[in-house]
Amino acid sequence: MAEAKTGSKKASGKAGAADSTSSKRSAKSSKTTTSGARKSAPKKPAETAAAKKNADEGQAASKPAPKQPATETSLENVQLPATSGKAGVFGGPKDRGIKPDDKLGLPTGQHFVYERVRSLNPKSFYCSMRFDLHIEHKSPEEGKRWWANKRILVTNPANGLAVVARAVDIGPHENTGHDIGLSPGAAEALGIEPGAEVEIAFADQKAPLGPVSKEE
Repeated sequence: MAEAKTGSKKASGKAGAADSTSSKRSAKSSKTTTSGARKSAPKKPAETAAAKKNADEGQAASKPAPKQPATETSLENVQLPATSGKAGVFGGPKDRGIKPDDKLGLPTGQHFVYERVRSLNPKSFYCSMRFDLHIEHKSPEEGKRWWANKRILVTNPANGLAVVARAVDIGPHENTGHDIGLSPGAAEALGIEPGAEVEIAFADQKAPLGPVSKEE
């Protein structure tokens, strides 16, 4: 009788363990099915559109506002440092007042690079003045680019000769007493020596460099 009871208890224990294992498996299967159902549940179109709209608005708010293009400054809005004054001569390989590595104050070369003063052709037509770089709506560097290669009309009032020269440098220094610096070629075409009085104005920006005929 004792052996029968013991066998009955063992059988009952095994059956209970089997039922418990089956129950756990069933619960796990049910949990997996529910989780899968949650993951595979499609989003509602309205919720998706609203979420996309909010994301787009958030990105738009985080982006800086585009810069407005700067208005091009006209010649009428800028004044020359002087409309008349004394002229000096500078540049070229024979200019002993400059160092070999001294660069021009305006970025006049290709792609607005700063050329060396000694690289200037003394027979060409260029000039320098103490240009004001603080132009409205422009940084000093942008001001340099604005002045670079601007056509300047220089006239010798004593004989009426005139030349068109391009702006390449900032100067001459105030200590020189000169209001404009000219290339040797420009000074020769005007028939002047350093210290001579000249008249200064903006030229037609499409005018060729060099002497201006009296008919013009």
